[in-house]
Amino acid sequence: MKFGPFRLAIAILLAITCYMSVKPARAEDARRSVTLACNPFPPSKIDGNARLPGYDVEILRAAFAVNNLTVNTPFYPWKRAYLLAEEGRVDGLCSCSYTLERERDMLYSAELGRVRIGFFSIAGHVPQNIAKLADARDLRVGVVAGYNLETAAVNAGLNVITASSEQILLGMLYNNRIDAIYSFREPVLVAHKHRSTLIFLQYHEISQAPYYSCLSRKIDDARTLLDSLNQGIKTIRANGVYNSILEKYGVADAMNIKQPTAWIN
Repeated sequence: MKFGPFRLAIAILLAITCYMSVKPARAEDARRSVTLACNPFPPSKIDGNARLPGYDVEILRAAFAVNNLTVNTPFYPWKRAYLLAEEGRVDGLCSCSYTLERERDMLYSAELGRVRIGFFSIAGHVPQNIAKLADARDLRVGVVAGYNLETAAVNAGLNVITASSEQILLGMLYNNRIDAIYSFREPVLVAHKHRSTLIFLQYHEISQAPYYSCLSRKIDDARTLLDSLNQGIKTIRANGVYNSILEKYGVADAMNIKQPTAWIN
């Protein structure tokens, strides 16, 4: 069958239209969804609370949204979360502190925030002020297993006893199974507030340190995602969104204040 010029043009147009309607979407047309494994770490990462998922989670969502990327944040225990990221089964971790060993597996973002680290003891039970790790060598020190603080405490020669959460460590402290908890300030305070036992804690601050979001080196577009995240963090710091999220959780001031030994009820 022969086609005239007009009919041929119509046939070509129909063919193109048909092709476009069944052509699979290109990878660049699909919206990238980022999956970052979180470990429960209130108030920065709160499992099971859609309204208040934690300030780290909200900061990450806002930062990636700058480049129209959505973020999924499934929760796992710390060691499980790290394994999934290490193997590239998720895109990375919501947050992590820097260690040389982790750099083999992860790319570090720009600073996500600052964390305050110190010792907690029952008020009056530890007579001396603890200003550095070595000051706690005569104490039984509880640390959450898997935190990089565990390695630091062991390397400092402390008598370290591990547990899986801050809540368990507080129970051990109240029952005199340990003398002090060496941990991050905010999760211990949150865990303490949720306990029915009313005991005054004494907090001895050792240091502040930055923390980051970490992307797995095993994923193909790790560098591209890292650039997007860093750009997003810079943008939301500049436009005030970052600080408004911290204010929402009541930690805006605490992120940059070094506090000496304090009493906490």
